[in-house]
Amino acid sequence: MDNQMLTEQDEGRGLVKTYWQDVRERVAKVEPTFAKLVDELDPGKEFPLFLAYYPYGSIIGQQEFFFPRVQGPNYSIFSDNTPQDIVKHLGYGIGSAPFGIILGKTIEAFIDFRDKKLTTPYKIFTPGTFAPFARILSTKNKNPRVYSPNGVLAWSAGARSTFMLPKISSVDCHRNLQKDFNISASAPRGLYDHWEIFGAIANSSVTNSDWRCCMLFFSESWIKHIINSTAWFKIKNHLYETAWGYSEYQRNSFYFSTIFSMIQEDNNLKPNPYLVDTIKHLFTSMLGVSASYSRTTSDSLLPYQDIQKAFIESYGLKKYQPCIIQPNHFNFERDTHSVYYSLQYPSTYTFSPKSRTSSTTILEIRELKYLMDIFIDKFKQEDSIVSDTIMHQLTQNVEINYFHNKKDSLGIIQHSSNIKALDKNFYSPYNDEMQFPSDAPFLRGCISINRKPSIRPESC
Repeated sequence: MDNQMLTEQDEGRGLVKTYWQDVRERVAKVEPTFAKLVDELDPGKEFPLFLAYYPYGSIIGQQEFFFPRVQGPNYSIFSDNTPQDIVKHLGYGIGSAPFGIILGKTIEAFIDFRDKKLTTPYKIFTPGTFAPFARILSTKNKNPRVYSPNGVLAWSAGARSTFMLPKISSVDCHRNLQKDFNISASAPRGLYDHWEIFGAIANSSVTNSDWRCCMLFFSESWIKHIINSTAWFKIKNHLYETAWGYSEYQRNSFYFSTIFSMIQEDNNLKPNPYLVDTIKHLFTSMLGVSASYSRTTSDSLLPYQDIQKAFIESYGLKKYQPCIIQPNHFNFERDTHSVYYSLQYPSTYTFSPKSRTSSTTILEIRELKYLMDIFIDKFKQEDSIVSDTIMHQLTQNVEINYFHNKKDSLGIIQHSSNIKALDKNFYSPYNDEMQFPSDAPFLRGCISINRKPSIRPESC
């Protein structure tokens, strides 16, 4: 059946029951250390695994967790006719999610502010990433307190916080998409709505996309042995070390929050709390802890070529490049591309209200640059309190640029048209006559983060 809930035939769709020997090579490609430790135990048929293939844009978790059908809508463990095999082996994930590892493509964990028409990307789970750790790391027997609330984060297959940089709100042009791809959604009113259109295009029978995020779920027998069996101690220890590495910044965030306050007091700074939240977020974005945005140049987060083709050939996008923006975690030691943050589409986790609601974006971004320069200068100093930390190294190797689509009379803010020359990812492979959308809403008060040119690899 096309809509079957569980199969043992792996055709890259739906939920597939499998075993270690069938998937070990795929796991070894993305997490070789873990695969080697499991090989030592050689788990058999009493330790089933489940491959879940999610089409682009499908919601994996939101209030409850969902599994994919071979074809058709995802379903929860509470759905009618859910196979008992799933209830038995993956039912432990009720209230959160079963423990798993990403094998292919990506998952975005995000916060959905529906009333504000805004999503905040929290984390991009890439191949080799384990999630969620709550069940494995649980200390309920020693500490009954629960600190993690349910329902704050949602999960999507591929990028949820994605959008087209140029405007795509023309009702007449959108009708072409509706007709060609059988799309029921209305023309998008803002960036928040783009994702629904992207998903409809990707999953249309016309597109016939084979984009699938693949996650391998561990059955309850795996979890019980990892937690309780001494024979499985090496695996448990490896997972603890992995989770410890994931939480490095969070465990030290107290110190940085204190340092931010000390710098404000020492310099008699009384900034808009909204801008302070933005500055803290920019630093975590520079560290790669928080997600920023960049132009999509691969299909790891979404089938972007199919979507771009649809907007050129069906929607009729001719003047501007079909630049798709996606969430991205910046790595200043490695990345040669730029990432971006926009005051028009903020993605901070904390958001104090603006103290001056009448302030223009130009004035805000000038003040933001003034404050950022002070913090960066303090962190750069060789005798600073962070001189032996990653924060000092970061400010030595990263540069910040500020953009707006209007000319700044003081010459402090660059014009957003300069982004195309500074970021090679915005080169257009389609048509030299297609313009960079420098007047796009996202760029009207935009900050870029990138490695300083002097430390970029020679090949770049």
